[in-house]
Amino acid sequence: MAWTSTSTSTRSAGMSGLVVGVLLIAGCGADSEAKKPPVKNPVAATGDACPGLLDAPAGEALKRVLQSSYLVPDDAQAVGAAVMADALEGQRPVPVCLATGQVGTGARVGEIRLRPGPDGESRRGVRVTSSENARAVAFDCASPRVGAVGTLRVTTTFEDQWERTSRDATLAGDYLVIAHSAARALARELDCRDGGGLPEQVAGLPTG
Repeated sequence: MAWTSTSTSTRSAGMSGLVVGVLLIAGCGADSEAKKPPVKNPVAATGDACPGLLDAPAGEALKRVLQSSYLVPDDAQAVGAAVMADALEGQRPVPVCLATGQVGTGARVGEIRLRPGPDGESRRGVRVTSSENARAVAFDCASPRVGAVGTLRVTTTFEDQWERTSRDATLAGDYLVIAHSAARALARELDCRDGGGLPEQVAGLPTG
């Protein structure tokens, strides 16, 4: 009978130890879960690219160029109209906006950049220039924000930086839609007189 009593006590102590061990393990698991950082959304909507520079048609055009509806989020690359205009007003180097489309494990990049023209540039008015992988829209901005210069020549360019084996000629129209949208956005942000002379629609741009 003494043997039976000892055995029962031993089993009870073993069960108690087991329960404590399970509780400790569960507690550790809960702590490790609580310490895990929140998972960030790995993609952002294409419309969030280059804040303020892209209207709805330009956002759709960017999707076709990048062949993606999602972007790799990067605050350092998401330079918008306000940032560009502030840099231009302060006569500082103007940062570019890079839109990186996520395609499977790869990425495709488009760039929107702004360039102030030199004082006294001979060609005035709205102009469009083209290259195989880019379109640029230039306009004149008369605004208090450009300071003593009075009127500043501004060129906005969209460049497709994805290296393709061959260029799709139909994308040229999308390049122009994006460049035109960016130009109009900057003209509004800079408060250019008469919107810099830019037409509301891409169809109103000069052909060259």
